[in-house]
Amino acid sequence: MSAPDAGSDDDPDAHRGVDLGTDPGADPDPMVRAVAVSYRYDSGDPALDGVDLEGRPGEIVALVGPNGAGKSTLLRLLAGDLVPDAGELYLPSRRGAKGCVAMGYAGEEACHFESLSGTHNAVFFARAAGLGREEAEQAVREQFDRLGLAEDAPRPVSTYSFGARRKLLLVEALAHRPTLTLLDEPFVGLDLDSREALADLLRERSAEGGTVMIASHDLDLLPQLVDRIVFLHDARVVAGGSPDELLSSMPDVARFEFTLDGAFAGAEFVLGEGMILVSSGDTVVLESERGQAALPEACLALVVAGARIRSVVVRDAGLAAVFRSVTGAELDV
Repeated sequence: MSAPDAGSDDDPDAHRGVDLGTDPGADPDPMVRAVAVSYRYDSGDPALDGVDLEGRPGEIVALVGPNGAGKSTLLRLLAGDLVPDAGELYLPSRRGAKGCVAMGYAGEEACHFESLSGTHNAVFFARAAGLGREEAEQAVREQFDRLGLAEDAPRPVSTYSFGARRKLLLVEALAHRPTLTLLDEPFVGLDLDSREALADLLRERSAEGGTVMIASHDLDLLPQLVDRIVFLHDARVVAGGSPDELLSSMPDVARFEFTLDGAFAGAEFVLGEGMILVSSGDTVVLESERGQAALPEACLALVVAGARIRSVVVRDAGLAAVFRSVTGAELDV
C-alpha cells in the first residue's frame, strides 16, 4: 500500500516534520537530511536538541559520542522508527510496493523468529524488502558466507550466540543492497575476520552510490572506513569533518601507552605540564599536548615514582582526544 502524500490531512507524520520524499527547496544531493531535529524522552529530557545532519550518496558517515548522546535515537528517527518532536527529516521516498528496498536498518535490538533458522529469517526480511525468492536466497547465502555465518545458517536462531545474532541482524539489513544503510554499533560482537568483511560490505554499498550511516565506538577502525565523522554530545551535534580534518586539528598531541610490570597506583602523581592521564593500572595511557618530545619526561617520571616499564607505544592523537578537546568529556570506549 502506498504511503499518503506528505503534507496531506491523512498523513500522521506530515505535521511532525517527516517528508518521505525530498525537500524541493534544498540541495538535491543529500540522500537523507535532518534539519533542526529534536526529540524528547517520555521523561521530558532531550534525546536530540536541534540536530542538523545529512548523508550523501557514496558517503559513509559515523556518529560518535558517549552513551546517551543521541546516536541511537537519531538512527531510529532516520529509519522511521520514531517521529521527531520538532524539526524536519527528508528521507528517500518509500512509496510503492518495492519502496522499502531503499533502506536497511540494524538497531540495538533484533527481532527474529527464534524457532526458525537463520536462513529462513534472513530470506523473510529480504523478500519483505522486495526481492524475489531466488534473488533473496542467493543474496542471503552470499552475506552468510562473507560474514562467517554459513555454518550457523541452518540452525534455529534460539541456539545462536550473541555474535551470531549480531551477524544475522547485519545480513537482514544488507542482503537487499539498500541505498540507505543505518547501523547501530555494527562491529559489536564480531570477530576480526567478520569485522573486516563488514567493513568491505559497507565500502561496497558506498562505492555503488549508497549512503551508509553508523553509530560506533570503534575509534581505531573509523579513520580507515568512513568519509565523515559527526560528534554528538548532550543531545547536540558539536563537531564534524573528515577523519583527517579532525585528527589534524590536534597535531601537537601524542599518546603514550605504557605497559608495566604490575599495576601502578601512583600515576596520578607524575603528570607533568600539558599531560593528561587517560587510564592507569598495568597499562598507563598518557596524552601530551607537547607531542612526542614529552616522552623522555614521561618515562623518567614513571620510573622515579616506582613504575617498572615493560614497553611503550607512541601514537598520534586519536579521535577520543579530539572529542575531549571539543567537549571536555570522555568517550565510552
